[in-house]
Amino acid sequence: MSDNKRNSSRVGLVIEIKMTCDDKSEHILSSQNISDTGVFLEHNEKHLELPIGTHVILQVCSQIGDGTPPPVNAEIVRITKEGMGLQFIL
Repeated sequence: MSDNKRNSSRVGLVIEIKMTCDDKSEHILSSQNISDTGVFLEHNEKHLELPIGTHVILQVCSQIGDGTPPPVNAEIVRITKEGMGLQFIL
């Protein structure tokens, strides 16, 4: 029996995403997968120790289509040794 509690299916997508924290620090991380409700970001930054519940702003670094990708509010909802799962706040 699976313990997968996801409500949305994930799509494997590796792109660079800028994550801005409340203290205005910025981190460039790679996505592992994305859905309509969130994204999983890989990281290997030892100093990046943000707790679950932290609110951040995400922005795709690559230009997709016309214009600059908009910033998206998100909340850290899961942390693993490989990275973190974030839920979009719409």
